[in-house]
Amino acid sequence: MNSLLTTLEIIDTLSRKGASAAELQAQFGLSIATLKRHLAEARHLGAQIESIKLGKTSTYMLTNRQEVSVRLERWLELERSRDLTSTACTPP
Repeated sequence: MNSLLTTLEIIDTLSRKGASAAELQAQFGLSIATLKRHLAEARHLGAQIESIKLGKTSTYMLTNRQEVSVRLERWLELERSRDLTSTACTPP
């Protein structure tokens, strides 16, 4: 999975439910440093991600889900379908 797709998938995950850093690390196979880089990139792309303390752990939540949902779905569709082996791109 490419880096942008991973970032978009993290935003998508957070748009459905909150998740702790440990949950996101396990789901995407990331180190904490790499996860933080993806969260920073997500914020750069316009995702408003907050860390909320729930008990002993912090949970990341996407707080502007409605503003990003349509654009996020379309962007994910495009990134997931990106394929250099497609015949549509093959020169004659």
